Amino acid sequence: MSDKIVKEIKEIESVEAVAIISFKGNIWWHSVSNQFVKHLKTIGVYALRMLAAYKKKQTRLLLNEIHWQDRILLIRYSEGFFILVVFNNQSVLPLLRITLNVAVANLLEEKNFLKWLKKEKYKLDYYLQKGQFDEEELSLISKLV
Repeated sequence: MSDKIVKEIKEIESVEAVAIISFKGNIWWHSVSNQFVKHLKTIGVYALRMLAAYKKKQTRLLLNEIHWQDRILLIRYSEGFFILVVFNNQSVLPLLRITLNVAVANLLEEKNFLKWLKKEKYKLDYYLQKGQFDEEELSLISKLV
């Protein structure tokens, strides 16, 4: 079922990549070739850093939209996972928001997905400590925390 859900998102005009990633940083499903999976994981770590910073400030982050060069990253968070979409046409944003809400609801009813997610124990604070931060990241995090 998750294949169907993500394929529907991928079929939306201008969508280039879709991934379902746990808060532990593991990928449940993705639409890219294996050579690009490491890039999805890197983006996932940044998405989790943002979520951790918001959580530390006791602010709920449900949807994050990031404009980067000629691409848009849309991240729809849920409990324990998020869906990441990379696309390049701003006009599909309302459709993507609705589709991601439906996708999250469907995933939360899928037994295989929930079984996988249950094994994906996580600690969001870990992402604020993991890796090197550049000055711009530190500045953004300090404003949130």
